[in-house]
Amino acid sequence: MRDTDISPGWSILVALAVLLSPVLAVAGSSSSRPSPELVQLEREVSLKLAHVRDEGPTEPAKRRKLQSAALLDEKAEKEIEAGDYRSAEDDLVKANAIATELSN
Repeated sequence: MRDTDISPGWSILVALAVLLSPVLAVAGSSSSRPSPELVQLEREVSLKLAHVRDEGPTEPAKRRKLQSAALLDEKAEKEIEAGDYRSAEDDLVKANAIATELSN
C-alpha cells in the first residue's frame, strides 16, 4: 500500500462526513441563536443592574446581593455564547429578581 492510498474504511467515513455535514449544519442552525425574549431579558437585567450600580448601595447586604446578581448576569452571558439558553434564562430570571428587589 502506498502512503497516498486510503483504506476503504476511511473512504466510507469521509463520505459519510461529507454527506452528513449539511444535515448537521441545518439541524444546528435552528437553535444557534437565542430567542428574542432571551435577548430582551438580558438587556433588561443589564440595564437594571447598571441602574442599581449607579445608585451605589452602601449597605453590605445590598452590595453582596448586587455582586451576586452581577455574577449571575455574567454567567448567563457566557451560557448564551455557549448556546446553553435554558441555563442562561434561569440565571437571568434570578438576576432580574435580585435587581428588581434592589431597585425598590
